[in-house]
Amino acid sequence: MTYDEAIACLGTLTNYERAHEPEAMRAVPLSRMRWVCEQLGSPQRTFRSVLVAGTNAKGSICAMIYAMLRCAGLRVGLYTSPHLADVRERIRVSGDPSTPPPAGGVAQEGEDWISPEELAMLIERLQPVIEASKTHAEGPVTYFEVVTAAALLHFAKRRVRIGVLEVGLGGRLDATNVVEQDVSVFGPIGFDHMDVLGPTLSAIAKEKAGIVSKEDAPRGRSARAVVISARQSPEVARVLEEAVASKSPLFSYGRELTSTVLGHEPDGMRVTVQGLQGTYEGLRLPLIGRHQAENAALAVASVEALAGDGAAHDVVRRGLAQVRWPGRCEVIRGEPLVVLDGAHNPQAAFALRSTLDDLWPERPVALLVGMSCDKPAHAIGEHLGARAASIVCTKSPHPRAADPAELARQLAAYHQRIEIVEDPVDAYTYLVNRAGPEGMVVITGSLFLVGALREVIARCPL
Repeated sequence: MTYDEAIACLGTLTNYERAHEPEAMRAVPLSRMRWVCEQLGSPQRTFRSVLVAGTNAKGSICAMIYAMLRCAGLRVGLYTSPHLADVRERIRVSGDPSTPPPAGGVAQEGEDWISPEELAMLIERLQPVIEASKTHAEGPVTYFEVVTAAALLHFAKRRVRIGVLEVGLGGRLDATNVVEQDVSVFGPIGFDHMDVLGPTLSAIAKEKAGIVSKEDAPRGRSARAVVISARQSPEVARVLEEAVASKSPLFSYGRELTSTVLGHEPDGMRVTVQGLQGTYEGLRLPLIGRHQAENAALAVASVEALAGDGAAHDVVRRGLAQVRWPGRCEVIRGEPLVVLDGAHNPQAAFALRSTLDDLWPERPVALLVGMSCDKPAHAIGEHLGARAASIVCTKSPHPRAADPAELARQLAAYHQRIEIVEDPVDAYTYLVNRAGPEGMVVITGSLFLVGALREVIARCPL
């Protein structure tokens, strides 16, 4: 099987990232993913793992954990979703631990992605399972289940010591929940995917807490996994405490874990982190947004929990200094300043607004917004409308993209100057040319929009 044939095979599978079907999404059983793993020889049991759930910050936390473990000299796997431009972004394995780190210590983008040949081989290996699932009592496997299975197989084949996995949606029924993790991490939990997870914070939190209160699962490491949580609302905190009960130790930001921002600049931050077993002072974090300091505390605590006896300060320092996580408060151009951020819910939009106010309080902001049709535009309007000098609504090249005219209608309650440019490249070009060298363009509302434009900007920055 060639890489193109593998991509074509994936394209035949039901993909809820491209077709939002809440009723069908609620009905996807975890038992089917367990069956898939059984057909493959249970690859998820060949490595230790960290499973990260939450509404926001999952990917950032995963990237930080991965970077620190990589610097500890371990072979580590990283599985995240969705991808920005290339499905291979989702599945990464750090290099041979005996190989010296790259010049400057920072991995080049793409060097740890699964190769086209490896992905093709894994999809070919999965084809009999895909075919068998068509007559399975619980129905055929989905795109996300197959890509998750490919990641687990890849980690097993490459003999990773630890796999760091980001939950796709929810937690209880998510395909990643087949792992028997050593550490469970919860980023901030808020309102998102309510048509799938439930209309209340409590309902959403219960779905996400399903990674620690696994239903019908064999009692493995996850039954006694360390649980680490971001600062949560009282309602969410109660749900997590009930799910954990006395089975596992629960450590929370603001209680056992803290962070302090010592300096915040457009190229990153200096932070001090209080982890489970030590204080790490003056750490360099090349990500922007004060919320990333809290994420760093959760990541450091996760690495400490994996180590058992704490993490070496040098590993924490070098690892966090090497973190890359594109498309999240990412400055991709200087004149005019262009910032990419996939914020699409209230918490993420608030974090983006706080970052803009913190770093560029005087800069006029031209907001380029494109969202998925199932996301309410008020998430952007409430927090970013008043900060924007102008707003342009556009449409990402994605099947779930919202009609920009409908976005403009919803955002009209928050801003008086809204334009529509349907093609995102035309919209970006228009705003950059109008902004001038002292201006600022912020592209937000969807990771699908951010991914599409990031690729264009990298090829042809204007």
